[in-house]
Amino acid sequence: MAHVTIETGSNILRMNTSIHVIYPLESQIPPSSTLYLLHGAGDNASTWQRLTTIEQYAQRHNCTVIMPEANRSYYTDMAYGLDYFTFITEELPDLCSKLLQLNIEPEHTYVAGLSMGGYGALKCALTYPERYAKAVSLSGVTDMQRRLRDPDMPQGMVREMQAVFGMDLLVKPEQDLYALAAKRMEAESLMPSILCCCGSEDPFIEMNRAFAAYMNAAPSSGFHFHYVEDSGTHDWVFWEKHLRTAFDFLFDNKKLSERGNAM
Repeated sequence: MAHVTIETGSNILRMNTSIHVIYPLESQIPPSSTLYLLHGAGDNASTWQRLTTIEQYAQRHNCTVIMPEANRSYYTDMAYGLDYFTFITEELPDLCSKLLQLNIEPEHTYVAGLSMGGYGALKCALTYPERYAKAVSLSGVTDMQRRLRDPDMPQGMVREMQAVFGMDLLVKPEQDLYALAAKRMEAESLMPSILCCCGSEDPFIEMNRAFAAYMNAAPSSGFHFHYVEDSGTHDWVFWEKHLRTAFDFLFDNKKLSERGNAM
């Protein structure tokens, strides 16, 4: 495997940024798929590789993994900050396709993330369903309205969220996963297959259960939604364990369906 760190200027962000890439260099054929893997609010672009066995999965499935830097942006075009959502969905794929030998076909392009990155992955897939075949959220923030109204949120984080969503902490329809999903369902338009995983002791468990119930109750819209709940909390032990669940979903649905905790 090759690990490449790309330091490049971004026209959208108006600054230099880092992109970490895992590339299956040993393969005799070009990578068969591309996974955009998004980090959480307390992490950066390097954390997936430092704290999980992501390289082994990339090699096994001949998959290029692209891990961009997004700081604490919630993968959003911020009210008082930078346009990270536009960077992730527009400029990042263009940059990487110029620099790397990628499979850019939508049916072989995936997006996944944890916590803040889980929200980002679902938002990418529901905003641009024609670009991704599947999306995975591990312990994701699935209800941004609920998250912003958490009475226990530290004051420092409130100011941070105001920089992202505005002083009144109003979530726009294009930032709300429920609104995005409803829009796709009403239009009966293409939607990627989606997997959400969450630990039963995770602080985000109730919002994940509610989102799963909403998605599973939706009229058939030609998409597949899977929810996996397991013991665990909001930590790397759970995320490493369910990295396997994510790759089973991305590359072998039969294995996922055999798991007793899949819903």
